[in-house]
Amino acid sequence: MVQVYLKNLLKNWKSGIFPPLLIVMMVPMIAAIWPELHKASEMFEEILNSPAYTAFLGHLGMGDLSTWNGMFYMYCFIWLEMIMVFLVIFFPSRMITTEVDKKTLDMMLSLPIPRWRFLLEKFLVYLTYNLLYPIIILFISYLSTNAMGEQMDYIILTYSLIGIWMLFFALGAVSLLCGALFLESRKALGVSAFVILAMYIIVRIGGMVESLKVLKYFSIFNYMAAGNILESGAFPVVDFFVLLGVGIVALVASLWIFQKRELTY
Repeated sequence: MVQVYLKNLLKNWKSGIFPPLLIVMMVPMIAAIWPELHKASEMFEEILNSPAYTAFLGHLGMGDLSTWNGMFYMYCFIWLEMIMVFLVIFFPSRMITTEVDKKTLDMMLSLPIPRWRFLLEKFLVYLTYNLLYPIIILFISYLSTNAMGEQMDYIILTYSLIGIWMLFFALGAVSLLCGALFLESRKALGVSAFVILAMYIIVRIGGMVESLKVLKYFSIFNYMAAGNILESGAFPVVDFFVLLGVGIVALVASLWIFQKRELTY
């Protein structure tokens, strides 16, 4: 029934598990050096508010860096966002093009399922492994915070981690659409990188320059951002449906294009 999903779930377990584990390893590391970070929190505030860092990172909205909550958000979510940019460019856009490059697409499409379902099941593998980010980070954060005797708002952290998964979904669907449109690794990767990096830069510029603030609303990265959730203290319902809508439209477009187009390679 879900042959393609199960096969790829087992086949891609290394690449699916390694990035979440890499991020999770940072949590106990941050906890271990928290006393030193706490002493240097004023210096961090000064550096991050400098024009150079603001130009690169924009408005972070990570809260008070003299608290464990603020420092955790700064380290964990900034690194997670940077790794996300690489993953959403590289993996979804190559779900089809890798089969084309390896000359295995004919064999894959010989399975007794429609093309769109083949692609959908591969994309569901990507989404499944990305569920490891919220699950493992929430668990390790709870253990580390309790071990230090610190406090953290786990409801807000859960909202923020849901936002991370929704960003993986929406950005991944856009990247998948690039792969369905071009069916060639270099072109798909190039267009995916251009679109996603452009949105990443736009949200930074929009957060840095007040007159260009409107630009950030055209970037997927602006919605359900961890810093915004931390500042508001509430679940961003509108942002959630924006990401859900973008993701569904891009995913349905990808499936439709892959189902209908002639495959010449």
